[in-house]
Amino acid sequence: MVGYSSPFAGRYLRYVLSILLFGLLGPVMLWQQGVWPVIVSLLLAALCTLGYDAATHLFVRVKSLKIVNEKPLLSIHAIKIGPESKGFIVLTDRFVIFVPLWKKIKTVLHTDHIVRHEFEGERLEITAKFRNKHRTFEFYVSSPERVKLLLEEKSGRSLPYKYDKHQKHPNV
Repeated sequence: MVGYSSPFAGRYLRYVLSILLFGLLGPVMLWQQGVWPVIVSLLLAALCTLGYDAATHLFVRVKSLKIVNEKPLLSIHAIKIGPESKGFIVLTDRFVIFVPLWKKIKTVLHTDHIVRHEFEGERLEITAKFRNKHRTFEFYVSSPERVKLLLEEKSGRSLPYKYDKHQKHPNV
């Protein structure tokens, strides 16, 4: 198995392989057959890179619109830590939604219930308040700067953790 330096490196590997195989190697190998196979090869390269991304973004927007009936403001590639599912973080006016591509949506957070959000590199940790407890959700996000700006705008400033201010007594 190939180890990646980033959780999103698989997407970039798809770009590189599609461009190399269908964009460069395909036209070189198919040039003797005529112009049409070369054009088809170049169209396959565009379809495997930009076409796939456009189709998944459209699918995610429609899927999130059906759940909360609000227009998505931002949709970013994300990986949910725990069950390890790939998908998108979608931010609307009042909701933060994790939309997995091929599974049901199970994570919908109202921005008023978000108590804390913390970023560490590409890692996002959101703590939300429910009826009797607080629950933490962890994600890897492809562009944390954009998510951070929109989260602070929609849910307010992140509150500190209740044990951050307490210092341990040196004798204990």
